[in-house]
Amino acid sequence: MRSPIHDLLVAYMENDASECQIYEGKPTVLRIEGKSCEVPEYTLDEQKFSELAEAMLPPSQIDKLGNDDGEDFILEDFLVEEEGVGRFLVHIQRQRGQLALIAKKTRRDASVFFDLLKYAVEQGASDLHVREGKFVRLRVDSRLIETDVMTDSYFFNKSFEQILPEGRFEDYKTAGDLDFAWEEEGIGRFRVNLHRQRGNAAYSFRHVKGRAPTVKEVNLPEIIKDIAGSRNGIIFVSGTTGCGKSTTMAAMLDHINNTQELHIITIEDPIEYTFQDNRCFFEQREVGLDTVSFDSALIHALRQDPDIIMVGEMRNRNTFETALTAAETGHLVITTLHTKDAAQSITRILDMYPQEERDTVRKSLADCLRAIICQRLAPRAIGKGVVPINEILINTSIVKKLIFDNAIDKIPQAIEGGAEEGMMSFNRCLLNRVKAGDITEETALAFSDSPQALQMNLKGIFLSSGGIIQ
Repeated sequence: MRSPIHDLLVAYMENDASECQIYEGKPTVLRIEGKSCEVPEYTLDEQKFSELAEAMLPPSQIDKLGNDDGEDFILEDFLVEEEGVGRFLVHIQRQRGQLALIAKKTRRDASVFFDLLKYAVEQGASDLHVREGKFVRLRVDSRLIETDVMTDSYFFNKSFEQILPEGRFEDYKTAGDLDFAWEEEGIGRFRVNLHRQRGNAAYSFRHVKGRAPTVKEVNLPEIIKDIAGSRNGIIFVSGTTGCGKSTTMAAMLDHINNTQELHIITIEDPIEYTFQDNRCFFEQREVGLDTVSFDSALIHALRQDPDIIMVGEMRNRNTFETALTAAETGHLVITTLHTKDAAQSITRILDMYPQEERDTVRKSLADCLRAIICQRLAPRAIGKGVVPINEILINTSIVKKLIFDNAIDKIPQAIEGGAEEGMMSFNRCLLNRVKAGDITEETALAFSDSPQALQMNLKGIFLSSGGIIQ
């Protein structure tokens, strides 16, 4: 069956174009040998463009257009297989207010894993396990599910030719293990481990999320957008393992991608979300695949003209010192800490240093810190899912002086009194969530570090810093 843009795709192939850009209200453009060549007879008004989008887009992306808030965006690629023409990756975007449907020829043919990976993603699987001579298994919602697909030696030999990085098969034969990344065009990106078990080959695939969520989609406070707009300095996103730190950072980067024109480098282990360039352009580096370590990647990033560096994890003093240097030299650094609140985050950083060095580090941190976003996840009151519970510290002049003077114990009071500057305590966030119906009172009290104070807040009673009822 022909798609609505069949004739354009034929022209694309006949002219050896690199990209087809179908605009709303402007002539379509074919990129040929680096030049933009207009196709005036293919100009779509708002209604025609809308009809084209509805005819071609997956249902979930049509819903996105229906809930359009007017901001720039770029949606995930989907695959169009045009009979007699070829395979194309297509996506819809709004860039600088201009809606467009973009089509590009795929770089390669489908691999032997195409149908398996497509099925896995459709089932919402996080992992795919493929063993020679065994049934393929998926992990869906933490449960392993057996499929009716069994692979053989021919399948594996074909896969070695198609998806292994060039020259790495010998490494696998020697070590018995090989880590690499694979992108199945039109399906998604995967972290892959090839290994031997009982003398036979086996693959484990981990699906990397294809599109970063928006701040609105993950129900984060709007002040997060202002924090993400910082020109330089360092932003920490903190919390325990599994609290959604990576998702919050991804939402911040998504907002930046749609509002500013910057160069963003991410350093991760593993890559959690893949970003497509909109206003920003991204370079995503995975430790172990693209670089040997966080430290090495961060040092070299400073020579790559970045505006923003996102570091997936602040593992040691060396990484922090390099990040601090980047922040001091005009870059914005966004990174994580495994700490429960803002005050503990500052203490954890200082604990990396001997006592005699802490004054110098504290003064540097007081100058460079922009915000600390602490996060927990609480179950929704109705239905499945979770909502973020945030504590937000913004480095105002008061907070800066507290850090400079080593009055870290007064940080919680500063947060309580800083609502006008956008700061938020955990209790304030919990109270707001209860009022909005997102969580129950019982859940709020269970997640609070000061349940007695929250119980009073829920009754409308608030105390000033001096203990006076307000």
